[in-house]
Amino acid sequence: MTFKEQIKKLANSKAYSRGLEENNREEMVLEALVKGSGQNRYSVYLIWDTVRDEMVEADCECPAFREYEGICKHCVAVLLQYYSDSRVKAYREKLEQEKREKLLQIPGVKKGAERKTTEGIRQLLKKSAVVKSLPLIQGDICGKVRLEPHLIVENPSAALHFKIGVDRMYVMKDVFAFARAVERQEEYAYGKNLSFTHAMESFAPESRPLVSFILRWAQKNQYRYGYSGYSPYHHGFTSARNKLLDLTWEGLEEFLELFVGKELPADIFYTSESNWQISDQEPERHLKIFGNPDGIEVSINRLNSVEGRRKNICFLNRRILLEDRGKLKPVQDFLECVEEIPERTIFVAKKDVPLFCAELLPRLEQCFICEKENFDEQDYGVAPPEFAVYLDAPQTDMITCNPKVTYGKKTYSLYDTTDLALRDLGKEAAVRGVIQRYGEAYDERQKAMVITDEDKIYDLLTEGIPVFQQLGEVYISDTLKGMQVHPSPKVAVGVSIESGLMQLKMTAGEMSKEELIDILSRYNKRKKYYRLKDGSFVQKEDSGLDILADLKETLQLTDQQLMQESVPVDTYRALYIDQQLRDNPVISSVRDKNFRSLIRNMKTVEDNDFEIPVELEPILRGYQKTGFLWLKTLSANGFGGILADDMGLGKTLQVICYLLSEYQEREIQEKSKKEPVEKEQDIENEGRQRKKESSDDRLRRNALIVAPASLVYNWNSELERFAPRLAVRMIVGTAAQRRTLLEAADEGEILITSYDLLRRDIDFYKKYRFRCQIIDEAQYIKNHSTQAAKAVKKIQADTRFALTGTPVENRLSELWSIFDYLMPEFLYSYSRFREELEVQIVQHESEEASERLRKMIRPFVLRRLKKDVLRDLPDKLEENMYTRLEGEQQKLYDAHVKRMKLLLDKQSEEEFNTSKIVILSELTKLRQICCDPALLFEEYKGESAKLEMCVDLIRNAVENGHKILVFSQFTTMLSRLADRLENEETAYYMLTGSTGKEKRAKLVEEFNKEDNPTAVFLISLKAGDVEEIKAIMKDLTEKRVSKQPLEYPSAGSTFKRPEGYFAGKLIMDAGLRGYQVGGAQVSEKHCGFVINKGNATAADVCGLMKDVQEKVQEQFGVTLEPEVKFLGEF
Repeated sequence: MTFKEQIKKLANSKAYSRGLEENNREEMVLEALVKGSGQNRYSVYLIWDTVRDEMVEADCECPAFREYEGICKHCVAVLLQYYSDSRVKAYREKLEQEKREKLLQIPGVKKGAERKTTEGIRQLLKKSAVVKSLPLIQGDICGKVRLEPHLIVENPSAALHFKIGVDRMYVMKDVFAFARAVERQEEYAYGKNLSFTHAMESFAPESRPLVSFILRWAQKNQYRYGYSGYSPYHHGFTSARNKLLDLTWEGLEEFLELFVGKELPADIFYTSESNWQISDQEPERHLKIFGNPDGIEVSINRLNSVEGRRKNICFLNRRILLEDRGKLKPVQDFLECVEEIPERTIFVAKKDVPLFCAELLPRLEQCFICEKENFDEQDYGVAPPEFAVYLDAPQTDMITCNPKVTYGKKTYSLYDTTDLALRDLGKEAAVRGVIQRYGEAYDERQKAMVITDEDKIYDLLTEGIPVFQQLGEVYISDTLKGMQVHPSPKVAVGVSIESGLMQLKMTAGEMSKEELIDILSRYNKRKKYYRLKDGSFVQKEDSGLDILADLKETLQLTDQQLMQESVPVDTYRALYIDQQLRDNPVISSVRDKNFRSLIRNMKTVEDNDFEIPVELEPILRGYQKTGFLWLKTLSANGFGGILADDMGLGKTLQVICYLLSEYQEREIQEKSKKEPVEKEQDIENEGRQRKKESSDDRLRRNALIVAPASLVYNWNSELERFAPRLAVRMIVGTAAQRRTLLEAADEGEILITSYDLLRRDIDFYKKYRFRCQIIDEAQYIKNHSTQAAKAVKKIQADTRFALTGTPVENRLSELWSIFDYLMPEFLYSYSRFREELEVQIVQHESEEASERLRKMIRPFVLRRLKKDVLRDLPDKLEENMYTRLEGEQQKLYDAHVKRMKLLLDKQSEEEFNTSKIVILSELTKLRQICCDPALLFEEYKGESAKLEMCVDLIRNAVENGHKILVFSQFTTMLSRLADRLENEETAYYMLTGSTGKEKRAKLVEEFNKEDNPTAVFLISLKAGDVEEIKAIMKDLTEKRVSKQPLEYPSAGSTFKRPEGYFAGKLIMDAGLRGYQVGGAQVSEKHCGFVINKGNATAADVCGLMKDVQEKVQEQFGVTLEPEVKFLGEF
């Protein structure tokens, strides 16, 4: 009894049936082609339920299946074959199982040994091994086996049969057997002399695409021929060999595309087999039109062709042509009509000939070689169209365009819809399309195309009219003839320097100044023209007018200045003007001797005749000498600049060299006051200097250096080290001491102070004018609204320099602030700089604005990078060291992260935007926990992974003779490190924000001494900028005022913030915004406040608070604790 029979016996029939339905039913679909009586074959389709062992569905094409009850013999044959295959499969599995069990009984064989490689992978590995072994196994024939296809084309299908071999060719008797052999890489024999493994690599390269084609065909057609996996269900099929590969027309197209450009043996439509050339050339299609009194006859040549999926397959003179069907789309409807007529000839009556010629003939002429006999279109009333365009300008800002078409003696508007059957609508549409390109809209009232847009009017006058003339006659009214387009004027610019002042002259050929000013005032870079007041146009291309417009905008020239013969311009614009003129040779320019001399000096800095002080000449590197010459050149020409070298390249030393050089030159001048000055440039510079000194009654001083407080003593030390001859005075100490030091300073002394002290003492400096002012770390004035920035700009100085490694840190406005100090108005006012440059560059990414700014500042910024000038230095190595948090430190970190997530998850977007300081504070706490939890929790006694790693790194570095700088934002972390270093008996220095300036300088100097054994320097990050902190505090105060109900009395926040929530948010979400008890009210501006709306009593406040607590507890399960204190008894 089978297992199923036992179950059926145990259960009743109903339960058994329902159980079968509940079980996952598995169905086997059987499809086969069964050979019947004679040559008949019948398609059988069966569905067998493998769970119930019963038939679900059956179908057969034979007549008996329809006539008798039950299934036919063909269905029985398929089921028996399936049963036989199933038994064979089960028997094989049983043998396999017995074999495995016997294997396990052998001593030393473990159960794990029965696992085998996944079948798919095993087959893949087997195939790879076969491919590698082919050259050894097959010898000379490997890669040389050829397939020779033979094509048979008959109506209504095509077929292929093949020969295979190397030298001698054998007939392929079974396509499916071939495909199976290739799929399985099996060896197959075709004759005594041809037996090989059917791997793809066995075939010649030119035959492999054909092998792939056969594989695709076999896969697609296996069920159609009764093959599944290339194996038949019914034993009767094994005697049927599929020698022919049947093709649909789509399949024929796919096959022929493999042989384009090659010859192929073929039997086409019952002709004897011969070689046919396969080509993708278009076949010649001929069309003949024969005229007679009643109309015309149109005939086409007959092509022997069939339709593939994308191509027409044409058989013509031993050529098979693959014609793209898409190219025949315009005449597809015509071809379908003609193909229904056996003679391939149609007749068009005389009255329909004009419409035929207008609508159909142009399309036919695109696809056919047309031959006309006894046919003239005009004899049938078909006249060629003649076009004319009438242009007028009824107003200065309007042009009308009226296109007309004439057929013989009849004239129509192109927008008229009469007699359409007699007109060439295709050509008319093409002309309308051309006119539409230059027009705007059709005006029904004027019966014409109207053009009012200025750009389109210009395009019509310059491009449209010549295009219209190619279409036909163009008639222009006298009014429109007056709307002229003038050629580009010849622009000329003259520039000269006299007595230190630069003069600029600009002309535009014969154009008057009024017209030039009018054009420049309405300048638009995107337009191709300028429009004059009389309505005429001036072409802009290659005119140079755009450069004049740029100079007007960049130099901030007014219309009144342009009316003058020459315009005074600041000398610092000279290099920009010169660059613009050089970049645009179309402009005729005249530069005088002094202008050329200035440009030459600025461009050949290294060739300028400035002597490097003897004591510094051997110390300076090459790039530092260039920097010194650059500073001298700028100073000699009255300019300021930014020395923006990378950190560590010696900006301080270059400036000291400049100050020492200036001091030496003044010494020489003092000695030779009575001697005549020979150089013309020196005369000019000296005159300019005397003019400055005579026009200013302030006391003269040498130089003022402004630096961050931490660098004041460093500047003093560097000056004493490299230029001991220079007198230096630090303006430090109390306010009274600083004032005394300043007043006691000699004219030749160099004064050094800090940004903060200068801000406080700015009134003391009002009576002094300095020869030179230098600001170090110029990013300190990046915010032009700070007091520090305003203070340095109030100092009067002949020359100004700025030192910074980062002239732009965050915003372009920082660069504007530095240049506003160097050369006020050089980058315009801040509002104009922001509008014309910063916004265009940052927000709109304007390359034009970027290039303009680069040209302006390039001469006045010198920046070199270490990698470019110190190639002998080793590369800086950066390595991130990681350590894993463990134990108590990890638990504290995870707990704080969860706390932050809870806090953020319950915030609205509005609350998030107003609590960024709180979030920043929480992130800082996370960083402190990572450094050492003791920074946050005083009672913490556990270890810190980061502290331990840092101590190990320091210990190893000290033992290997290195010096170490250790930076930390947290001074308490440095204190923890210091305690550990003391325990390790490792000497160290420590510098924090509270370290005095003098002590800082001393510590740095001591640490840098080579014989100092102290190898560790603990340094905190820089102290916050006072003005910046005040600005932030002011901003926070304003935000706080805007968010809190300070217009009403209150006690501040009424409730404490519950863990993971915001009290105000809970109260708002509970719907209590504006809730009122007596005179007490929940603030509508901030729900965390209870305000006195008017005469509120203590009872009102208490009652309101109680209501709020109960409501929040009820809705959210959160208890609100009072923040306010209760005084007295309640």
